[in-house]
Amino acid sequence: MKKTNSIKLVAASFLMIAAGVSANAQTVVASGFVGNPLATQGSSLPTLISTPVAARSNPFNALGFADNFDNGSAPIGFYTLGFGGTITLEMSGPICNTNGSAPDLTIYETSYGSPSCGSYPEKARVEVSQDGCKWVDLTESGPICQNASLDLGCLSWAKYVRITDVSNSSSFGSGADGFDVDAVEGIGGCSEPTETGLSRYAANGAFATQGLAENGGTITAFRSNSTRMIGLPLDPTNFFANDGSTSPANNNFFSLGNGGSVVLSFPYTLFNGEGADVKVFETSFGDKASRSCGNYPEKATVEGSCDGETWFDLVILDGDAGNGEVAGTNVICRDGMLDFNGNDAVNYIRITDVTFGTTANFPGNGDGFDVDAVVGTQGCADFIANGKFAQIADDGSDVFEDALYIETYPNPTADMLNVSIKRVTKENVVIRIADITGRIIMTQNVNSKETSIIETLNLSNLTAGVYTITVESAGNREVQKVIKN
Repeated sequence: MKKTNSIKLVAASFLMIAAGVSANAQTVVASGFVGNPLATQGSSLPTLISTPVAARSNPFNALGFADNFDNGSAPIGFYTLGFGGTITLEMSGPICNTNGSAPDLTIYETSYGSPSCGSYPEKARVEVSQDGCKWVDLTESGPICQNASLDLGCLSWAKYVRITDVSNSSSFGSGADGFDVDAVEGIGGCSEPTETGLSRYAANGAFATQGLAENGGTITAFRSNSTRMIGLPLDPTNFFANDGSTSPANNNFFSLGNGGSVVLSFPYTLFNGEGADVKVFETSFGDKASRSCGNYPEKATVEGSCDGETWFDLVILDGDAGNGEVAGTNVICRDGMLDFNGNDAVNYIRITDVTFGTTANFPGNGDGFDVDAVVGTQGCADFIANGKFAQIADDGSDVFEDALYIETYPNPTADMLNVSIKRVTKENVVIRIADITGRIIMTQNVNSKETSIIETLNLSNLTAGVYTITVESAGNREVQKVIKN
């Protein structure tokens, strides 16, 4: 029992570090939209055919910090969804999962006079996503009513928030128009992953407790570098591509040793889906499909966790059990494919060597299960990266659909704004900043033949608020929202 508690405490500390949450947490807010049109507005009473009035139909009012003017005396600062309407917002930075220490995000809704939910039940479903592909319903147990604070649950962080009105129109009188989105604010301060393509679903952190060799000796340093488990294997589609013999200095794996274990973290939450949800790549030199487990029985148990403290067994599905493996168990022999066993998602995977408890088929210096890589299998071929629709190419890289791609950071900003521009052509670039009314207040021309550019703009003289940045080059045009603090 003492050993188990010690492992949990160490793992918890590691997971907090892996999450990258700053001690000076900041607030992130909605800064842009996903999709075209920017929102899909529903209907209003009395007919459910008419739409909300124009003053309540500007989706830009849902951006930025909350106005929270429920007294009705201030200018309209919200966007009305309408009955059944929806809006998908991109946040200015990732919303961090605080692991229950505080609500992770708050939805601000405007209802004049601050009535109770019972007397004015404007309700909404709230979903969040890291990539615009896999969505998590935070209101699965019931919709929110007016203002509400929510927890990300098992999602390690989120970049996109989708709000859909689910109000019952029969509960309202004439003029009612559903859930009114004032703002979305979240806990910031964590780093957005930089991994692209299939690397989103490969481990990016490792905390290992290495055991000894079978003879009680220390495992060679060449097989003791835990960073060798991070990232993709040589070929994510072929278990045996990673098993070619290499010089010790080029060993591409970490040896767990007798009874050793490792906890791996991932940049994106891994989700359950059809079939096996994760692949474990193990290195055994000269391995091949016809090689029986009994001939070289390096074995390990595999577990999953949402928070790094509560663990459950991953299981081998029928049809995925290899030589020496039993479907329905979590013990793999060398490479393996496992399912999340009815659990929705995983942020951490723990692999523990059990080789020497069952066999003596190794020389005295045998070093147990050798972890090369672990990769989730339920990623999306089509997703959103920094607000842009993209696809994963055959080589595992990102391919953006547009010939022009921009990213702004830091956003929000108090003064300097970096504009990262990537384009296919080498034509000149024009950058324009406009206020919420559309008035152009800054123009900058960029004469560069590089396809990748970073321009820095000084916004220190602008008043606080939401602005539009437009980048044009060779007939292509991209627009994003920028928040000035």
